[in-house]
Amino acid sequence: MSDYNDLPEFSEENEEPEIWDEHRWEEFMREADKRTDKFSSLFEEYIDHPDRERIIAREMGWDHLLEMMDQEEEEDASDELEEEFFVDEFDEGEEWKYATGYDVPTQFDDVENFPLYQKAYQFTLHSIRLVEEQLKEVNDEAVNAFASSVIIPPAKIAGAFGFGFELESLGGNIANNKRGLSAANKMLKALQDLRDKEILDQETFQEYYTLGKEVRDELAIYIVELRERFRRGIP
Repeated sequence: MSDYNDLPEFSEENEEPEIWDEHRWEEFMREADKRTDKFSSLFEEYIDHPDRERIIAREMGWDHLLEMMDQEEEEDASDELEEEFFVDEFDEGEEWKYATGYDVPTQFDDVENFPLYQKAYQFTLHSIRLVEEQLKEVNDEAVNAFASSVIIPPAKIAGAFGFGFELESLGGNIANNKRGLSAANKMLKALQDLRDKEILDQETFQEYYTLGKEVRDELAIYIVELRERFRRGIP
């Protein structure tokens, strides 16, 4: 089963990272999904257990986390002293913010300025309002399909952006965006079902389908552009 140890590694001969294409990344992500499902199941089973973290780590085979927990317990006294020093040394002003990295920009700050992400995110907010105001009391699988799929594209675009654009991680970027594209297609299909079942009137359907299709089409074009960069070896 795939684990984070299976991520691209540096070659011992030339010290260059192994380059995964989008398909290799998709395989890795599918295996990661399985591990996520197992983790969720264990978390629900042991949610009230006092030794939950250790049990889950053992069941997941995370020996390195068990070792870290042992080490953290040994260093508790030292951590408490450091915390006291930190509180005494810094107040709630700019010094405290600087010490915690508060003012340091992150990649996620950058993706918020990415036009495709902005469009997908705004469409998601717009769609959530539609569900809450008009579809909340409607018990239909098309409503559930729309509500569950429409939130995925901006999350996947942001996650893909976090992979970066270096050649060794570009395949993961593409694979994550493809997941967003798949969700966008499901969202459009759900909108069509809502129209066909007359849950949405034609005017409302046309408004949301047009906006959603713009997100889907721009995401598809973006993936093509990323694939071309990968093919040409352009970081």
